[in-house]
Amino acid sequence: MAELSLSTEIVNSVIDVLQKHDASASDQMVSSQYLAAIIGFIVAKENFTDEQRSEVINELSSFIRYVSDDLRSNSGNTSPQPSQDAFGIWKPE
Repeated sequence: MAELSLSTEIVNSVIDVLQKHDASASDQMVSSQYLAAIIGFIVAKENFTDEQRSEVINELSSFIRYVSDDLRSNSGNTSPQPSQDAFGIWKPE
């Protein structure tokens, strides 16, 4: 999987784009719903079998949980170790 370079700046930029489209996206949960819908839209456009699509969605869901858990527990002392359940690698900045 690709190595991601996630930062507060990129997250804020994406949220700004969503807010320009829909002012209600200033609510973090509305922004999250848009992002989940965008993921669903992208995955649906791929030429996957039903089984592959389900696997990709499960991997992405695991990756979301991994990033969320890591951000909540990370005190900034070390970079996260990739999990077998993770889909991709990310490095907080």
